[in-house]
Amino acid sequence: MPTRRSYGDACGIARALDVVGERWALLVVRELLLGALRFSDLRRALPNASSNLIADRLRDLEDRGVVARRTLPRPAGSPVSELTASGRDLEPLVLALGHWGRP
Repeated sequence: MPTRRSYGDACGIARALDVVGERWALLVVRELLLGALRFSDLRRALPNASSNLIADRLRDLEDRGVVARRTLPRPAGSPVSELTASGRDLEPLVLALGHWGRP
């Protein structure tokens, strides 16, 4: 498991980046903004990220209260990841970054 890095700075921006600043973290959030997804759906949506990396990001985001895991009711019964209320609060930021980064 990778070591968590921190800016060690009390600034709100630094603290936010401690949570979602790792590579691929915001792209996982971007995908989950569309709704709960199975791991295989995330893998398909992020083909350039390895399975281990996606699993690590999901675990980190879950530990930080951004993502929650639950099991769908039968007949599916599949585990899915979804954003918590705190994770959904990232939507305007993700959209603004997308707008800013547009070619």
